[in-house]
Amino acid sequence: MIYLDNAATTPLNEEIKVTLFKLYDNYFMNADSPYLPALHINQLQEEARLQLASLLKVKSNELIYTASGSESNNMAIKGIAFKYLNKPKKHLITSLIEHSSVYECMKQLETLGFEVTYLKPDCYGRINNETIIENIKDNTILISIMKINSEIGALNNVEDLYDEIKSINKNIVLHIDYVQALGKYDLALNKCDLGSFSAHKINGFKGSGLLYKKHNITLVPLISGGQQEFHLRAGTSNYFYNILFTKTLRLYLLKRNDKFIQDKFNYLYDLLLQDQRIIINSNRLNNSYFIINFSIPFYKPEVILNALENEDIYLSTKSACSSNVKRSRVIDSLSISDERKDSAFRLSLSLDTTIDDLSIFYEKLMTIINNIQT
Repeated sequence: MIYLDNAATTPLNEEIKVTLFKLYDNYFMNADSPYLPALHINQLQEEARLQLASLLKVKSNELIYTASGSESNNMAIKGIAFKYLNKPKKHLITSLIEHSSVYECMKQLETLGFEVTYLKPDCYGRINNETIIENIKDNTILISIMKINSEIGALNNVEDLYDEIKSINKNIVLHIDYVQALGKYDLALNKCDLGSFSAHKINGFKGSGLLYKKHNITLVPLISGGQQEFHLRAGTSNYFYNILFTKTLRLYLLKRNDKFIQDKFNYLYDLLLQDQRIIINSNRLNNSYFIINFSIPFYKPEVILNALENEDIYLSTKSACSSNVKRSRVIDSLSISDERKDSAFRLSLSLDTTIDDLSIFYEKLMTIINNIQT
């Protein structure tokens, strides 16, 4: 199998799987119970949090375990917005290319009286930093922009604006969706107030998320109840996944090789440039080296995807969270032709992707489009 849909999810690291079963064999208690074995579980979880904080260069009490990147996004955005429900300050800034968990969250807040500005990307899916600053109003309370777009790979450097945003209004909160960036890039979390993460993009568990919350930021809890996660997320701790988030990131960082993935990205980019029927939607510069979006106008994407699947090759046309719509909202926001929008593919690499994988993919793709009718 040649798996080229790693932006959707990644295979579980075998070492993580083995460690999980060891935990299952030795522990089953509720980590919040008062007896010694449960206290030991809780201690393991907090030790893991400390180690994770060290990897991310933040304080341990700034990390909140969640069940997904989507939950982290909702906790961050609604946790800030709900503080202003009965106040006049209700303006938020985001973009048209955000993950659905951010975009739909903003849409919901509009029904509650919030004003939301949706910034349009450039033709490569990037959000211009100057445009963000230009759209700040006197009543702006939150800015939420993703680091890496999951469909195009566009790389935003909104952290560069942090000091300027705070100089305009120190109370504006900056949230960054880091789900596609974790482990792949050096992150400056001191230049944001809130950051969202997910383990399953780096060979960890699905259902394992994380929210970074700077120590001076307060949130309204979305789940009320017990004291778990600093009283911000009630519910019995999923301590297995929480403990293993640290090991997942550590193992991924040990394997990370920036030149390796950059070489694969450029190799694939050059392959796709060879055929004039293919138009690359991702910029070679200012783009994640893990994601390439391209179009084959006038060819039906579903036909090509089915043919590739018959060859045991897997990629996608859009984010898995928007797979039930005809055209991706993200692609639709780009200033490109309808023919390109309707024929877009997303190919996403992993640290295990090889040159042979990419060569075989391209060879099979050429055979397919040479033998099907437009």
